[in-house]
Amino acid sequence: MAVKIEGMAALQANIRKLANQVAPKAAAKAINKVARSAIKNGTKNVSKEIHVPAKLIRKRTRLSQKATANRPVAKIRVDRRNLPLIRLLENPRRAVRASKGQIRIGKYSIQRGFIQTLANGRKHVMQRQGKERYSIDVVKIPLFRPLTAAFHNELKDYSSQIKVELTRELSDIFKK
Repeated sequence: MAVKIEGMAALQANIRKLANQVAPKAAAKAINKVARSAIKNGTKNVSKEIHVPAKLIRKRTRLSQKATANRPVAKIRVDRRNLPLIRLLENPRRAVRASKGQIRIGKYSIQRGFIQTLANGRKHVMQRQGKERYSIDVVKIPLFRPLTAAFHNELKDYSSQIKVELTRELSDIFKK
């Protein structure tokens, strides 16, 4: 007794379409989602660690290239240069507290520090280091190590994160 299945050609076409189009798109979506969550969590962790608003750190990170179905690679660009302390004063609610021999901005206290308008018109928090002629430096918050550590920590198990996101994406597709 032979059983005839109707619509077998359509079913095979749908399976081929799933393998060629839907799966790569879902993989790209999953990769982009993991990259965005790494940016979000990494910036939040760094801002807590160095006591700086997350907004200032978030400005320095971006998803420069999204993953696509043809090229399933996402690039995160992070500016890890030092952050000038004057950036903390962009928020008008954050004030400079001065006491004898030091100023305090947020959680940072700077011995022999002062705010100066430079020749180019910008203001910076400066600090006297010693008695020599060019002993004045701009005060900066080092970001290289905290940002590097945070992003390595966020992306150390990215393969398992992508698996979870990919299964979620594919299950959403199959529900439709």
